[in-house]
Amino acid sequence: MDLNFYANEGKNLSKFVKYNIETINNRKYIVAESSTKKHSSGAPLIDLEEDFSISALVDLLNIGKSAVYEENNLEEQIINFVNTYSTLGLMNDFPINKYFCLDEKIVLKDYNYIGNSDCTTILDRKDYFKIFFPKCTDKELNELIGKSIKLAETSAMQKHITSDLNKLLIGSNWYCEPLDMFIQYVKYMYNLLNTIINKENTVETKYNAFEVNHINMFLTQKEIVNIEIPITSLKQFIDFYFARTVSRDVNLLKICKFCNKAFIANNPKSEYDTPQCKNKANVYKSRGKLYLVM
Repeated sequence: MDLNFYANEGKNLSKFVKYNIETINNRKYIVAESSTKKHSSGAPLIDLEEDFSISALVDLLNIGKSAVYEENNLEEQIINFVNTYSTLGLMNDFPINKYFCLDEKIVLKDYNYIGNSDCTTILDRKDYFKIFFPKCTDKELNELIGKSIKLAETSAMQKHITSDLNKLLIGSNWYCEPLDMFIQYVKYMYNLLNTIINKENTVETKYNAFEVNHINMFLTQKEIVNIEIPITSLKQFIDFYFARTVSRDVNLLKICKFCNKAFIANNPKSEYDTPQCKNKANVYKSRGKLYLVM
């Protein structure tokens, strides 16, 4: 049974033209290339629902495949992904409170990539901001926190507050996403898909760690009634589409049995992402049988 879910990112997501990987304080980060050191925001993303819903998910899963199999071009793949879609917005995903900037002590959800455990983690607000704004001076960090608090305390509709906060924080040229966290996430997603495909129901921790955080649902109606879900980060968008895809009566999100790439199958019985992979697999099977006969 299909429900009419619709993911709407509105003006919550934005990206810069180019990103690079930089080492800051002995840690690698994904950083926006900006012509100014002053705080600025990227341009709004084009319609994800219309243009990127499948490609963003599959591309991310295949970066996960490269991370799992320790392929050489991992960082290049990550930068190509971010330059196409944007950063994941991990800063928004970990806190339990959507308006975490209001909390002096920020509580992070289970299975966050900071505490690295299956329990909640508590951090001082400034320490949490420092993780994602490592280039900021103490003065800049205090000003950024002050501005975010002021926005969160504004008497306005949630969608406007969220959009303004995103422009200030994850959509800004000051925002830096830790590369190790990005890699940890894509590896988890690829392994989770593999677990689902192989029906490894006993691996509970892989399922428990999956959570589409801060999801709100609204009813909208044009020709039919839709369930609209406002999206506040790229990670949330990918998580939503992953859950929606693998939970269908027929899951068409698969992993090729030859090259191990994730792909969307046209046929539920498909085992290979391309005819070339199928042909190569058949050749290897034939050779295996020949060796057994010999």
